[in-house]
Amino acid sequence: MKNKAKRSRIPGINLVPMIDVLMSVLTFFVILTMSLTGQVIADLELPETSASPEENDALDLDTPQDRPTFEAGLNRHGQVLIDGNVVEREEFLRAIATFLETHPQSEVRLSADRQLNYRQVDELLSQMVDVGGDRVLLVVHESGIGQ
Repeated sequence: MKNKAKRSRIPGINLVPMIDVLMSVLTFFVILTMSLTGQVIADLELPETSASPEENDALDLDTPQDRPTFEAGLNRHGQVLIDGNVVEREEFLRAIATFLETHPQSEVRLSADRQLNYRQVDELLSQMVDVGGDRVLLVVHESGIGQ
């Protein structure tokens, strides 16, 4: 009988409450981490949209499809193209300036070959922005342009 009394005195450890506490702490940190990973872009102004196309027609807005655009290309060899013809950069930049003077609401689009080094594209875009400001767009195609 003495042996049974000695064995029963050893306390048992209940792990369920400890696991509950650990899971609660883990859940807290998961929720905290997920809420902090959202990126916030400061000073971002989203464009306003209308509810329907009829409202756009009623406002008589000038749509981008109605405006003429100046299409240019940059092939994989780094050559500037206008209407499929290779031109010098100075001539190209003069053509952009002339186009934007005659069409103040229009834009200039540069279609660049996807295989080009971005440094080449960025250099030409910088020159175009100097001439055309915010009316210069970059269009990237997967296939070659005027190879």
